[in-house]
Amino acid sequence: MNTSPVAQAVIGGKLIANDFSLVAANRRERELYAANLRAITDGLAARFPAGEISWTVPSGGFFVVVTVPFPVDDVLLEKSAHEYGVLWTPMSHFYDGDTPIHALRLSCSAVTPAQIEAALNRFAALITDQLP
Repeated sequence: MNTSPVAQAVIGGKLIANDFSLVAANRRERELYAANLRAITDGLAARFPAGEISWTVPSGGFFVVVTVPFPVDDVLLEKSAHEYGVLWTPMSHFYDGDTPIHALRLSCSAVTPAQIEAALNRFAALITDQLP
């Protein structure tokens, strides 16, 4: 169960090019993820300034968990995808049992700030339409 020789060579080459420093080798990606994470959290704050919608503000990574006042499931995900053009992961996928979960996970790894902005507009429309 080893990684492919090609993948090993790519990683080895990146490490050699960065004086064998993982921090230096991943600097560009870390900066991209940090900027995208800020774009999501700042964008959520602009669209949901106070009230029933909340979210995590992680110190790193590229996932934000959004808590909403209604159950989040695969039916809502399908509606979001088809009608609003936004994909996310229901947090119920990470729990065992049938208890309704009122949270979803947004990802911002391989997108641009402009894509994040447009997706947050569509996501906000979905959330607003789901509120009573």
